[in-house]
Amino acid sequence: MEFIEGLFDRLTLRYGSAFMDRWAGLSLAAVKEDWARKLASYAQRPEVIEHALSLLDPAGPPTAAAFRELCASAPAPAFRAQPQVKQSQRAAEIRRKYLRPVAPRVGRERAWAAEMVQRARAGERVPGYSLRLALDALNRPGAS
Repeated sequence: MEFIEGLFDRLTLRYGSAFMDRWAGLSLAAVKEDWARKLASYAQRPEVIEHALSLLDPAGPPTAAAFRELCASAPAPAFRAQPQVKQSQRAAEIRRKYLRPVAPRVGRERAWAAEMVQRARAGERVPGYSLRLALDALNRPGAS
């Protein structure tokens, strides 16, 4: 209803008493309720109301039905599709940016890998993923 109050204020300013006299003898609240019902689908679309106001006939004030027709003539909003990065491309970007492969170093940096392989060869249960990482760090083929 708030937008109807604002609309009535603007129409009264534009047409003066000609707009209000149109409803003489009727309950103004009932008239506003009728306008609110007819324009309910445009209540949250101020650009449509502005479009209709720009098309008003200066010769005389509109009825609710005539104003609704002016609203209906508003052009549809332009559809702007946002480019969306494919999920796999986004995942690859994240991997490249944050998960850069670390080149194996010589010496103590690979000692953990050698120890992991020795434990596996000795029959100790080690996680398969850890063993694969160790083999990769030592540049050795075969993960079993």
